[in-house]
Amino acid sequence: MLRIITVLTVILYFIISCTAYQQPPLTEQASIEPAQAVALKKEKGAIFVDTMSYLECMDHRIPDSLCIAFEEFEEKSKAILKNKGQHIIFYCESDECLRAGQTYQKAKILGYKNIFILNGGLPAWKKAGYEVESIHRIKRAPVVSIKPHMLERLIKEKKDLFILDARSEDLYRSGHIDGAVNIPLYELSKRLKDIPKNRSVLVIDENGKKSFLVCCWLINNGVKDVIRFYGGMKYKEAKERKKG
Repeated sequence: MLRIITVLTVILYFIISCTAYQQPPLTEQASIEPAQAVALKKEKGAIFVDTMSYLECMDHRIPDSLCIAFEEFEEKSKAILKNKGQHIIFYCESDECLRAGQTYQKAKILGYKNIFILNGGLPAWKKAGYEVESIHRIKRAPVVSIKPHMLERLIKEKKDLFILDARSEDLYRSGHIDGAVNIPLYELSKRLKDIPKNRSVLVIDENGKKSFLVCCWLINNGVKDVIRFYGGMKYKEAKERKKG
């Protein structure tokens, strides 16, 4: 009988330890599972911070998240996250969560103490069965796509082509298509006026994962002729390496 009670106690402890929040070990980056994040919000009032662009955050996010893009964290955190002891959970929409990791490192340097990265990002959150909210859902629309081998022909056919490079400033500086204008995704919602509505617009991102959403947003905002660069700059660079 005693043995049965002991086994049941161990099982109960295991279940509680998997769902309740536990302080992770002090590693270089403290990650937290979705269930632990929910418990941390309930027990400590933790704040979720979406490190993607404002457009992406408004389109889909964990309920009640703050929208603070990685590039704007240092500036915005001074006004929005004044309490550096506040429990904060950073996440992004990729399971790799590179931007969340970058924001974590920046927050650490700025002196924030109780900070975490949501392990697996938004995909893991959804997989665990938790809700996602849309504040300003971007209406999806049909988008024409071209591959790198079609670029030269497109430029010749459309003399007035406006090439929008939505990658970060650093990636743009490291290499870009001649004539491309850099408007990083985190700035896009504030710079609509810089994108001509009477010209064809080719949208380029890093790997093709964000360009569709950008194209839909542009179409919703009156830019009629929008084209997506399939696979982004990584796809183009990979094709060029094969040729070489």
